[in-house]
Amino acid sequence: MPRVTDAYRQARRLEIAGAALRCFGRKGFQGTAMADIIVESGLSAGAIYGHFKSKDELIEVSVREILDHLLGEIDAVRTSDPLPEPREVLKAFLQGIGEDIVERGLLLQVWAEAMTDPALGRIAAGTVTGLKELFAGYLITWYTQSRGLTPAEASTRAGKYAAVMLGVCQGFIVQSALIPGFDAEEYLAGLGAITPA
Repeated sequence: MPRVTDAYRQARRLEIAGAALRCFGRKGFQGTAMADIIVESGLSAGAIYGHFKSKDELIEVSVREILDHLLGEIDAVRTSDPLPEPREVLKAFLQGIGEDIVERGLLLQVWAEAMTDPALGRIAAGTVTGLKELFAGYLITWYTQSRGLTPAEASTRAGKYAAVMLGVCQGFIVQSALIPGFDAEEYLAGLGAITPA
């Protein structure tokens, strides 16, 4: 029998995690059973349990996928050349989040579950902190290049404005999930009113 490669194993885990995310988006974390994920994935129960011991493990892996995706989006934008304006970074990030994550309220579910599940709480807190740090890193570069600030001045201002950028992203996610007929384009257009000092 041919040996299963690590790349194949990882691809299968991501495939299963994707099926789990679709189920979580439709039924929520608590309302989704392993049977739902098995049906959604089109794989056998043995194939699923060969990669994941439980639904809780699948939730953690799926949540990591969502949050790693968010970090990847902002990291790609912040390293582009020329360096975009802060509102353009926010716009690109929010457009790149993905409809499933926003419209199905998956992040809101993650945040809610994180309040009572210590493992998810650690993952979510680490990602939010990481996202804020990525925004701060971008802003330090932006302040020094476009505003001529010293690295120390840039770092002080970046620390304050990174929290605002994070809040704008969280506001977009909450409003798009909770407000019927939320106008994402109007929200994105309003980013022009936000200019860092």
